[in-house]
Amino acid sequence: MPSRSRVNAVISVLCCVLFLTSCGSPITQQASRAGHAVAGFFANTSSARSEGSMQVARVADYSAVPAVQAPITAMVLKPQPRVNCEKTKCVALTFDDGPGKYTASLLDMLARENVPATFYMLGQNVANFHGAVNRMAYEGHQLGNHTFDHRSLTGLSAEEIKNEISATESAIRKATGLTPDTLRPPYGAHNSAVDQLVNTPMVLWDVDTLDWQHHDPKKTVDLALAQAHPGSIILMHDIHDSSVKAVPELVKRLKHENYTLVTVNELFEGTNFGGKTAYTRR
Repeated sequence: MPSRSRVNAVISVLCCVLFLTSCGSPITQQASRAGHAVAGFFANTSSARSEGSMQVARVADYSAVPAVQAPITAMVLKPQPRVNCEKTKCVALTFDDGPGKYTASLLDMLARENVPATFYMLGQNVANFHGAVNRMAYEGHQLGNHTFDHRSLTGLSAEEIKNEISATESAIRKATGLTPDTLRPPYGAHNSAVDQLVNTPMVLWDVDTLDWQHHDPKKTVDLALAQAHPGSIILMHDIHDSSVKAVPELVKRLKHENYTLVTVNELFEGTNFGGKTAYTRR
């Protein structure tokens, strides 16, 4: 018999889905699709584990979860109107190299602020933190491909490049049922040979916080704000505690400057955002 906590978790999720599907906002159809996915997700759940402050279900049979593209509009904790980044000051927070042991805390912070982010994950890390990856998907964050083990693609053969990408796609799909639809090449390194092999947009950045280098939350915030402009993509890393600690202040100050935080897909919505091309900002 399911535990009381598990039953309560299922009821809470289904109530959210029912609420979303009753809304007349542009995300209604997406909420309906999410409802079917959630129903299937919990129907095939065998156990649950705790990630951060939220209980996250663990799927027993991943093949039963529908492999669908994540919606362009993030299914965050509260329904949000569609953002027009041509008219709105948008920036995208992106986090590389995870998931890791600090990712759950980061998700807690993002949930409190109702802010979506894009996570460029290493395939080799996904299995060890599949609870956090599931939580990303169901809280509306965008899942991105950062290759399997962070090797520079420009030094690999065509077959190795394909394997780095496909192995990560498989790991994320196995964990969530979702297929990542953008790639961030490690170190931002790409060339014409790499470009021809990548069928999804390659997302780089124009705001480098250098958080991996200095490990100073205040410096991370200051560097991000000094470089940010409407349409910017901010690079951070959720494998560093100092980077995660910078997020609340960074979000607060970006909002104070009237920025709207969006996923990468939202940032580029309405543009020619296609494969075999690298993008540093909208």
